[in-house]
Amino acid sequence: MPEIQWLIPELSHTEWLVHGFVLLINISLFLLARPILGLIDSGGDQERRVNIFQALNVLVFILHAVDLVLLRASNSYENYFIRVGLSLMSIYAGLFFQSFCSYLSRRRFGTEKTLDNNTIFLDSYSSRLVDIILLAIVVVTTIYALIKIWGADSMLETTGIFGILVAFLAFTSNIWAPDIISGLIILNSQLLEDGDVVVVDGYPDEYIISKVTLIYVILYDIRNNHRTLIRNSQFTQSKIDNLSRVASTDGIRQCLVYNIGYPKFDEHDPEKREKQLTSFRNRIDRLFENVQEQCTEKKDISVSEKRPFEWALTSTGDYALQYTLWFYLDKVPSTKVTSSVRKHFVGTRYKVNERVYFQSIIEQIDLSTPTINQVTIEPQA
Repeated sequence: MPEIQWLIPELSHTEWLVHGFVLLINISLFLLARPILGLIDSGGDQERRVNIFQALNVLVFILHAVDLVLLRASNSYENYFIRVGLSLMSIYAGLFFQSFCSYLSRRRFGTEKTLDNNTIFLDSYSSRLVDIILLAIVVVTTIYALIKIWGADSMLETTGIFGILVAFLAFTSNIWAPDIISGLIILNSQLLEDGDVVVVDGYPDEYIISKVTLIYVILYDIRNNHRTLIRNSQFTQSKIDNLSRVASTDGIRQCLVYNIGYPKFDEHDPEKREKQLTSFRNRIDRLFENVQEQCTEKKDISVSEKRPFEWALTSTGDYALQYTLWFYLDKVPSTKVTSSVRKHFVGTRYKVNERVYFQSIIEQIDLSTPTINQVTIEPQA
């Protein structure tokens, strides 16, 4: 006990209350970090945020203990360690307050959506404006608190930290302002939301919108399972096709193109040649009709039952007849799971194409494009 009493500094009752209050808050935040952050944000990086906040609590506790020891060891000690701890707590409080207010603004001004059978609240134009205003208030308040903690009141003057901050924002506005404005445009259009499947002009793959942040958009590549990050300004400069928002209830219209070899007509009578042509067309019709029937019966092929398949002779080339088959997909599932969307888009096209090939074998229709070579024999000298 004497050794422990030697480490405890001689402080007034009020000073001990202040230190005890700071210690109590720090321990409470350490224990409640996981449930609080789970309530505010249930995203995939929740565990990382919990670890960061808890590590910050541990660091503040260590600084607090070191400060008490130094208070006992030296009378000239000016509470540098506790000031560092209070500075960290101010930053901690700013981050937490911003996250909490962002959560409340999404529930109050955001849009409600069911995704993966869970009801979530997404950012809207109004909630994002509230977040920007709150972010500015939190940043200014945190800087002011840090200045007061370190007693640097001279930095509050016109040529102080706030003047430097305003000048910095003014000179760098051409870097961050376009992304913020583009993000507000995305939210204000109400055509692009989390969970929507989009195709960006210049990129062949389909993407799921994971999150629209203040500066960038996070996308999931459904073909390669990649995570893609693109700046808001770059995202809005391209043509974006939202496959989750179709123009009608028919569904997404897809097409497959087939090159079918020219049929052979060995009859000279026009009526017989017409019969041969009719027989060929009937085989083509039976091929696609059977494909439609088989695809609508199978539950793992996501074709719409509202609209029948359509097909037509779209080109008569030098080597083959080009037939195009059109079909409609069911409504895109509301999910961020890439495998489900990949099965819906890519898997359906492949399975329809497979059925066309099987039926072409049955109907004796050659889907290969023949290569025609013209051979010229020169007479010998």
